[in-house]
Amino acid sequence: MIIKRTGSLLTTAALSPNNVWAGSAFEYLRGPSFLSIGIITAGTAGGLLAAMYVGSALIGEEFEVPFRAPTVAGSSQPDMGMDMFIQAGGTGGDRLVTTLRNPTGGTLTYSALAIIQPAGGGRRR
Repeated sequence: MIIKRTGSLLTTAALSPNNVWAGSAFEYLRGPSFLSIGIITAGTAGGLLAAMYVGSALIGEEFEVPFRAPTVAGSSQPDMGMDMFIQAGGTGGDRLVTTLRNPTGGTLTYSALAIIQPAGGGRRR
């Protein structure tokens, strides 16, 4: 299962609702799962702040999102080998939450990717 999101945040703004994955069919885990999550700021300036939760567990305390210039990197999407820096596990019903906040003086874009790998046996819904 994959969730892909892109967007931008204006100066001193936060997402509303403040969850990158809000509204996704996979926002709530359906069973035990392994997660790989990557998020980047595609551009030449950084400063975007993120925090990540799986259920009630804080996985990434507010940290600066890595930025990459698409003209140099060749892509404005998270790279599987370089940018999937959050690895976690969750159980059925856990909600994936990634908050974003832009404390800078300019608009910042973001690109986020979550890969959800079901774990264990049993039937998938």
